[in-house]
Parts: sequence; C-alpha cells; structure tokens
Amino acid sequence: MDRKYEVSTLKKGLLILDALQQGEPMRMTDIMQLFNLNKSTTFRLLYTLEMTGFIQKEGHTYTASQLKGQQHTSSENIRLNWLVVPSLHQLAEELGETAYIGVLDGMKVMTVQVVEGNHAIRSHTRVGDSAYAHLSAFGKVILAHITDEKLKKMLTHLTQHKATNQTFDDNHLLKEHLNVICQQGYAIDDEETEEGLRCVAAPIFYNGNVIAALAISGPATRLTRKKDRAVSKKIRECSAKITSLL
Repeated sequence: MDRKYEVSTLKKGLLILDALQQGEPMRMTDIMQLFNLNKSTTFRLLYTLEMTGFIQKEGHTYTASQLKGQQHTSSENIRLNWLVVPSLHQLAEELGETAYIGVLDGMKVMTVQVVEGNHAIRSHTRVGDSAYAHLSAFGKVILAHITDEKLKKMLTHLTQHKATNQTFDDNHLLKEHLNVICQQGYAIDDEETEEGLRCVAAPIFYNGNVIAALAISGPATRLTRKKDRAVSKKIRECSAKITSLL
C-alpha cells in the first residue's frame, strides 16, 4: 500500500484501539509512552474513541468497549467537537482572549477545545486540563444548570479545594451563587481559580440539557469587571449559536 494515502491521526487512533482490544486496561500516560504521543494528542484521540463508543473509561483507565448490541454514538458530543471550532475562533479573535470549551467529567470540568488569544500575556489553557467544578466559571455555569438531584449529589462529594482566597468553600453560599448564575445565564470566575486571572462563561445545551460551557479568560488587569456585561453578552450570543447548531 502506498503510504502517501495514510491518515496519520486515524492510524494513531486505530493503533490505540487495537492495543486496548489486545491487552489490559491502560492509563492515558501508558498510551502516551507506548505510542510516543503528547498529552493533547492522546487526550483528543481517547476522547473521540470514547465518545463514539469504541472505548470506555473506568476511573483513570481505558478499556475497549463491547460494541455488539450497543448504541455507540454520543451525538451531542460528536456534534459539539465539530461545530464549536468556527464559533470559538471567531469569539477569540473578536475579544482577543483565550476561548475554550469544557465538559463535566466526574467532579471536575475538563477542557476539550481551546483557541488561544492574541495577546503575549494571556491565559494558557490546554486540552485535557481539568479542575474541580466549583473553581472555574465554566464549571460553575454547568453546575448551575444541572438537575437539583445531580447538584445535591455533586455538592455532597465535591472536594471544596480552595485555590485562592476568592474560591467558594461553603456549599450553602455556593448554591446561592449558582442560583444567581442560572438566572443571569452566565458565570464569572473572579480570581477564584488563580490570582490575577478572570473568566466569563456561558452554558451550551443539547435537547434542553446542559452538556458543556463556553468561556473566555484573561488577566484581571485586562478582563476587568467593567467589561463583564459586554463580554458576557458576546459569550452568551456565541453559546446560543452553538446550542442552535447542535
């Protein structure tokens, strides 16, 4: 076969799938070492294989799925992966700050798409990064729109890690804060994750359920409180556009 017709990303994904079908469950770090891949590439490949049902994640390990008799397509996640990119680029270019998409992953929110801002000093979020959901704007905006039953369960098990002096570490206060976020349609991380960094986020829905969040982040000296209203309006418009595309 002529190698010029090979699709390298597809080949890497198939090699990972074959390894998981042949061997024991593997962690992401094991796969990175086995195929000499970086974290970002490995995460994207594993995420795509998981969302299409070919592999499944149990704790921190991945195994091959038994596809027979299963519906192996998570349409909302597949659509999200493909459809958010143009809107994300447009938002980052318009506001000049880093734009990204996060999804709920257990007690944490994981970044699945990133478009860097155009400033030398900017937020450096990478695909695969994760943090406890109560820390970030896009974590809080997802928590604000999940069902009361799911939120109660999460708050019971959520590790109230305090990253800065601004971080919420009281469940009652956090729940009241989430009610405000739900009413206004956006969330703000006012140096709660990292000192000197602010973030504004809005939810993304699929069939009426929140499945992800769109966010913009940047230095507090540039992404000031005076800009919150204007920035949140643009982010809500962008998240509404993505929701309609889904």
